[in-house]
Amino acid sequence: MNNKIRIVGLSSSPRHANTEVLLKEALNAAKEAYPEINIEFYSLKAKVIKHCYDCKACERRHAMSLAEQCVLKDDWAEVVRPLVDPVPNGIIMASPVYFSDVNAQMRAFMERCTSLVKPFWFPSIPFPAPDFSRTAAGGISVGFHRHGGQESAILTIMRFCAIMGMAVVGSVDPDHGPIGYYGGAGWEDVSGNPGREAVKQDAWGLFSARVLGRKVARTAIMLANAPEVASVSETYVFPFIKQPE
Repeated sequence: MNNKIRIVGLSSSPRHANTEVLLKEALNAAKEAYPEINIEFYSLKAKVIKHCYDCKACERRHAMSLAEQCVLKDDWAEVVRPLVDPVPNGIIMASPVYFSDVNAQMRAFMERCTSLVKPFWFPSIPFPAPDFSRTAAGGISVGFHRHGGQESAILTIMRFCAIMGMAVVGSVDPDHGPIGYYGGAGWEDVSGNPGREAVKQDAWGLFSARVLGRKVARTAIMLANAPEVASVSETYVFPFIKQPE
């Protein structure tokens, strides 16, 4: 077993509350099931993360690291670094739902990750794009109502992870089937007394988070220990990008 396997959790909640509770439930379940892995938790709370301006600066800059290719000065580079330096074996992203999807903080974080894939198209960038092909990924969300947009938020997270090249998983338990279907979904008002840790009363939501955590960890372990398989790519010249002479 590779004792350096890392599972990283990222919460976009602006407070230490239900979303963080559910994410830590997933991370702890992963650690309990596979004690040899390492788990890490990061939060966007109090972080300033601007949305992408599509300024194209990340296509031209020669920064000190890929995380610093984006020209905007805020906390994004600090938060993204654990996801790229080095690339973890597993990623679980968690967002509260305010209006039927991930919150603005998570969306801004995702948009800025466009700079990470620019080396694919601009060979003058002195860093390779991160290789997430052996990274397992899953999503978690918490809404006020049981059907308040949690699935939409998790699907947004899954789409982002798929675009970045990760191996996306859902919350399928080997004995009970697809508990949370797409991921770990929590209900804040489950007891009729909503609060910062009310999701602890949502037994089904906690169960789905634990299932997701174990699924991400197991998939990450399998990917880390799988034999190397040569990748095959088509030769293609992008017509909209000026090629070096």
